[in-house]
Amino acid sequence: MVAKNNHADHRTYTLTYQFLVGFKVLFGRKILRHKQWEMDHVTNYLSDNINGGMILDIGCSTGHLTQCLSNRFGPDRVAGADISINSVKRNRELYDGINFHHIHNGFYNDHEARYSAITLMHVLEHIVEPIEFLNEVTKLLDNNGILVISVPQERIRGDLAVFENIFNIARGKFQNVHLRNYTFKSLSNELDSAGLYVQDFKYNSLLRKKSNDVGLMNHSLIMYTKKTIN
Repeated sequence: MVAKNNHADHRTYTLTYQFLVGFKVLFGRKILRHKQWEMDHVTNYLSDNINGGMILDIGCSTGHLTQCLSNRFGPDRVAGADISINSVKRNRELYDGINFHHIHNGFYNDHEARYSAITLMHVLEHIVEPIEFLNEVTKLLDNNGILVISVPQERIRGDLAVFENIFNIARGKFQNVHLRNYTFKSLSNELDSAGLYVQDFKYNSLLRKKSNDVGLMNHSLIMYTKKTIN
């Protein structure tokens, strides 16, 4: 749900697709709880590690994390951004006081605001050229800003995007919405290539809130990064 010129197919992310994602998030927040644990961990980490400044949620989709951040830090300090103009319009109507930006071609060069923290939650696995994309995103970070990245921990590529892939097949798109399956090492290598270093990380389990172990029951890997200072 990010930039058109660096995406598999921006037409994938229709409002129907976004509603599927939103349903999964709600299920993961209210029933299994792993999505709420993920959001809470990110929100708590940023609360402990940034001192003022703005927060941008890139690939905000249906706005669940954006709202969670807004509840903690206030709507005047939080903004969302997404490639789907329909999602942006819907979020503007749904969430009072939060700014939502449409990510268009040239967004990362034209956007003038700078942020103390940027979140990329389940975004990077959709990106065609992830290192190039990370270089674009970090233009929007303050010098000491934190980039939070969360990627799925899948047993088979796409097993956490079953509904989205079925939806794609139903409309004649025979492509896995997840372009790669990340490990700690592969993600770390990409971050290093993009001039980012890892400050901290968390494996988010489907079943155990406090677990931080590699395992088959993990839902995601969260990495907290900063720009490398030359």
